[in-house]
Amino acid sequence: MSDAASAYHWERSFRLWDTYFALIWVATVAYVLAAEQPGWPLRAVAAALLLPLVPLYVWAGRRLIRGDPPDQRQAIAYLAAALALFLPSAVLAGETRVLTFALIPQCFMTLRLRAALGAVAVVNLVPVAGWALLWRPDARDVVFNTLFCLVTLVFSVALGIWTIRIIEQSQGRAELIAELDASRHEIGRLSEAHGALAERERLAREIHDTLAQGFTSLVMLIQAVEAELDDDLPEARRHLRGWTTGRRR
Repeated sequence: MSDAASAYHWERSFRLWDTYFALIWVATVAYVLAAEQPGWPLRAVAAALLLPLVPLYVWAGRRLIRGDPPDQRQAIAYLAAALALFLPSAVLAGETRVLTFALIPQCFMTLRLRAALGAVAVVNLVPVAGWALLWRPDARDVVFNTLFCLVTLVFSVALGIWTIRIIEQSQGRAELIAELDASRHEIGRLSEAHGALAERERLAREIHDTLAQGFTSLVMLIQAVEAELDDDLPEARRHLRGWTTGRRR
């Protein structure tokens, strides 16, 4: 695949991710505002906390996800800011937890595996724990939400590890393709150099053969002229004129 085609494929994939993030964010805000509990003021606060996530993602998240590899300090700072907005909202309104489907992939896309697993655990566990401590729901709701949280956590970890393995394999294949491409260019360069060397050797052989033939003819002429100088001077001059005329042609 050419560099232009690879760039187009990546840009297209990234636009799909942008669309996914936007849909999850819109669905979360709508879900929070449409919920029956808590009251309207708290739901408005929960929704308002989610608003800065959009410019934060546009200005910082997208650039980090595009990084190869992402800067870990910047990634931690970005996710810390995102969680500072998400967690209070999720504690106030449990419906905010829908946004985990957009935040968890970003953890695996921007952080190393160990840090990503820690961030995913915070995203899944802290909202449920904070919600239970703040609202003191009945035991049935606590058990249901805890089980749902654990299932989501296990699924997220499994999917994230699989995603990272796929990314690592893709990067390995990309490096191998780059090495093969570099080897192909090197082989082409060496082949071209070998062809130039062979051409120089051919020209050298032709020049050598031509000079050898010329020197042989000159020696034979000198011998003929030397033999005729004493007995037949006109014939010697005729040989010299003939050789000179042939050389000019």
